[in-house]
Amino acid sequence: MRAIVTRGLWTGAALTAATATAMMSSSTIARGSPWAGLNAMATAAMPTRRVGLRFQGDATPLGFLLLTGGLLGWGLVYQGVLARARPERPGGVLLASALSALGGYAVDALVMPERLVPNFRRAMGTAGTLAKYLALGGASFFAARPARHRRLAGRKIAVLTADGFEQVELFTPARAIGAEGGEVEVLSLRPGKIVGMNVDVPGRRVRVQRTIREADPAEYDALFVPGGFIAPDFLRQSQEVREFVRAFDAAGKPIGAICHGAWVLASAGILRGRHITSWPGIRDDLVNAGATWRDEAVVRDGNIISSRGPQDLPVFTSALVDFFTGSKPTPERPWAPAASSPQRSAPPAMALAGAAHLPKVAKARSVLGLTAAFAVGLAALPVLRAFTAFTRRRW
Repeated sequence: MRAIVTRGLWTGAALTAATATAMMSSSTIARGSPWAGLNAMATAAMPTRRVGLRFQGDATPLGFLLLTGGLLGWGLVYQGVLARARPERPGGVLLASALSALGGYAVDALVMPERLVPNFRRAMGTAGTLAKYLALGGASFFAARPARHRRLAGRKIAVLTADGFEQVELFTPARAIGAEGGEVEVLSLRPGKIVGMNVDVPGRRVRVQRTIREADPAEYDALFVPGGFIAPDFLRQSQEVREFVRAFDAAGKPIGAICHGAWVLASAGILRGRHITSWPGIRDDLVNAGATWRDEAVVRDGNIISSRGPQDLPVFTSALVDFFTGSKPTPERPWAPAASSPQRSAPPAMALAGAAHLPKVAKARSVLGLTAAFAVGLAALPVLRAFTAFTRRRW
């Protein structure tokens, strides 16, 4: 459901961009001003307001707001329908996009106030009105990708993590898996939302779909364990987590781990005699667990694929998706030396710099966020005044 909502909002934003561009271009050609179409949109909420061709502080932003709100809702509905219909051929996607354009016209003609469509057509002209619905259909086409082109369609991936996960190590692979049609389900030690980290700075929260106690390994096709300094340490202390990981390994299902995530595999006792990589700081733990540690971006041994950390995410994310699909399996390393790579002589400079500067960046973002909110509030005042005036006249 969350993936559908996310895709729907992105689709709505794309529909808004395409439609607004078509409207402004068409009204410029037809009326000599890019604002005429948006001003006409505002008459849906301002029935007594006479709008002109130029930018108007109480009409133009309101018109854009109405257009954006309507198309965001349309994007949610569109992606919800696609999730059920699942068109698998280009012809099906073309039909869906055509129905989206026709549906937009039907909503304008049958649902919106009668005064809107004549005002809009006068402002845009026949060609401009047609351009709006063509833009809506075109953007809908590109927003609907056939499910058959998504290599992980129909597969369910368990992401095992806890409070203190490294944010980028969860979101980047999860988005790549979702983009290929895979269903990502976050499992953790407790229900609710767990908090991520940017090195040592608290970051975004992510909702847990199931606790580890509620999850059944048989329901999932693959397992991914992100890193972080804190989350894997919590996970490795849980007997239920260790048994969950062992069940995946016993079934021969693909397991991916990055950074400190390999800690969990070590505590589950599945690394003896295997080659693996991880964040350099836990090298000795993995060697003591019986593994051969390699200082490489991606290492695969049997059903386990691993990576060192955020610096390797581009190559690891691609390899992880290929590994989970089985389409381009990362080659194993039968020629790898039996000895582990040597210990590092110093911590990664990137991590030290992140720990030093990320708190300052977080503080600066907070200040910029407050400034932006204040600016948006000021910009919204004309719209609020127009809405207040409209409600007073109506009631």
